Amino acid sequence: MFRCDLVVQMGIDAMKVSHLELDYIREKTRVTRMVSRVPLRLLETGQHQHAVEIQLSSYGGGILQGDRVALNIRCGDRTGLRLKSQANTHVYRNDIQQEAIQRLSADCGERTVIEVIPEPVVLHAGADFRQEQAWNISESTDFVLADWMQSGRSESNEQFAFKRFESRVLIALDDQPVLEENFICRPEMDDIRSPALFGPYDLMLNIYMLGPHAEERCRKLKPFLDFPQFHSDVLPRKGGFRLPSVLCALNPLPNARGYIFRAMAETRRQLQPVVNMLTQT
Repeated sequence: MFRCDLVVQMGIDAMKVSHLELDYIREKTRVTRMVSRVPLRLLETGQHQHAVEIQLSSYGGGILQGDRVALNIRCGDRTGLRLKSQANTHVYRNDIQQEAIQRLSADCGERTVIEVIPEPVVLHAGADFRQEQAWNISESTDFVLADWMQSGRSESNEQFAFKRFESRVLIALDDQPVLEENFICRPEMDDIRSPALFGPYDLMLNIYMLGPHAEERCRKLKPFLDFPQFHSDVLPRKGGFRLPSVLCALNPLPNARGYIFRAMAETRRQLQPVVNMLTQT
């Protein structure tokens, strides 16, 4: 069965693993198990049609050096989950040479609706952070996952002052892997401002959309792909070539009914409308 055994992989005490379980009871999604383990805190914050909203927060105000955060999720048939974060996920400075890790593993049943729309990961100067998430969904799952990062606190002028950021996303349909993406950024070793990497951009957003409503979600995002609106500065100007302030692309998944929307921007304000569009009900 496609699943990350978090306890074995991470080599940490099982008490560090939080759990969330949802079941469809009396025509409504209900939380049947919710266990938070420090430093992670789970909060049930509301209902959206047939989905329950769960917010992720931290007792320490973010990810501290050496933190090991793990979450196992089970969504029963016909349940709905909207998973959010209470605020930006701040990853703080690491001076002890021990990376911080955050892992999520989820199994979702038939006809589930899964929306994972967190706030961005903000990497402070000196941060060393690795995050992994593995989603096992069904062919009938309506799935959207937003994964975005900010290179640092812009007000402190610490863009790309972190040590390392690594993100891994795995998605399977009925136990069969259809997507695996690995991203590693090491500013001290990489030419970050190269056009082949981040260029002038400080934020990166990836949105994974699968399931029966993937096409509909793509139509909602189409305005952000419109050349005149978002890429009016892409044509060469006198004095040199200028990249647009927002760069977007949409790619189909070759082995599944789904798409990946990718965007890079100079400021969060430029990408917030994209994320807001996903949460419109």
